[in-house]
Amino acid sequence: MLEGQLAAAAARAEDALAQVREREVELRAALARTTALEAEMAELRLRPEAAEVARWRQEAEEAARLCTEIGDLRTQLGEERHRCELLRSEMKGLERALALVGHSRSSVSRSGIPSGSAGHYLTGSSRWRRNEEEARRRERAPEGSEMGPRVMAPPSPRPPEGTGESG
Repeated sequence: MLEGQLAAAAARAEDALAQVREREVELRAALARTTALEAEMAELRLRPEAAEVARWRQEAEEAARLCTEIGDLRTQLGEERHRCELLRSEMKGLERALALVGHSRSSVSRSGIPSGSAGHYLTGSSRWRRNEEEARRRERAPEGSEMGPRVMAPPSPRPPEGTGESG
């Protein structure tokens, strides 16, 4: 849905940019005509009427404003395209994550494990594997050897050094 809205916004921005470019071409042509007429009048040593000069100046100002607007629209279009690429990238990441979750769930369900978490299944299986290996080691160990689980010595009656307790 966001991609559709983004595409629509990008299309509107491109349409506006095309209209602005057309207007810019018209204004540049008017400015060129004005410049040519001013040069011609200078050659004839005629002074243009104030109203026409004001109109030409307005057109020139409009052309400058439109150039600024074109720059702004190009910046906005670039930002929209960048945002679109970020959204696409995020969507691809989410699609991969969903695919992985779907794959892990389907592989777990195929294995017959009722757990909903593949990580839980894998953790449990590695724990099971360690227990099996330890049991095999105990079975292979000669009788009376110390291959079983190790017994820890009882704790010291003295407190550990550096704890500040005196005993």
